Amino acid sequence: MEEIIRISTKRKRPLKPLLQTLGSFGFTKVDYSDEALIIEKVESEDLNGKPYLYYHLELLKGAIVFKYTVPTLENKTSRMLEMGLLLMNLFQLLTAYYDVPVQAAYPLYFPLLKSLSESMDKEKLETYSELKDLRQKHNSLERKYNDLVQASAQNARILVEYERKNEDLGDRVKKLEGVGDMEMQGQLFEWVRTHDGEIDVLEFSRLNNIAVGRVEEGLDALIKNGFIRKR
Repeated sequence: MEEIIRISTKRKRPLKPLLQTLGSFGFTKVDYSDEALIIEKVESEDLNGKPYLYYHLELLKGAIVFKYTVPTLENKTSRMLEMGLLLMNLFQLLTAYYDVPVQAAYPLYFPLLKSLSESMDKEKLETYSELKDLRQKHNSLERKYNDLVQASAQNARILVEYERKNEDLGDRVKKLEGVGDMEMQGQLFEWVRTHDGEIDVLEFSRLNNIAVGRVEEGLDALIKNGFIRKR
């Protein structure tokens, strides 16, 4: 998903002196003409080499246009904050070249701060509610399990079924408390680090009892977030 921010303004002076300043920022692309200065930064790519995270800035004569990608709705808030801080730093450089009134920045940052606040509150509430519900179910099944332990051998089949459900719910509670995909990604990163930057997906899957599909998803996440690179 791509977000676009456009601010109407007026250029005060040519942008050519700005090229030398921007050169130290390591942008992936810089195009300059009398009409516009366009810069782009590709932050990470997916397994196929396609740009996954990037931002794009167009400095026009009568406007500043800023575009950036949001990979998923789950991390939209953190991405908005990251790009908002980046744009604020860019504004410090651009004030010498553009008239950017205060009222132009207010409609941009107020929704950002409001979205951050609402998103964080909602996420905390949903996580707490789900965790509380799962703990209640877990405790209920655990009580039933203890009761079944004291029952006769005729209830053995039911006992096994409740034990399986209890373990499943226990795993889900642990995942909410921090055990899950992040831990697996940490194991993948450590494997790659200690094996000269290489990994045998099938061997890792077998040794860690993790499905091959999940292993590949974990590798893709590490690449997209810039922790490792595909050769």
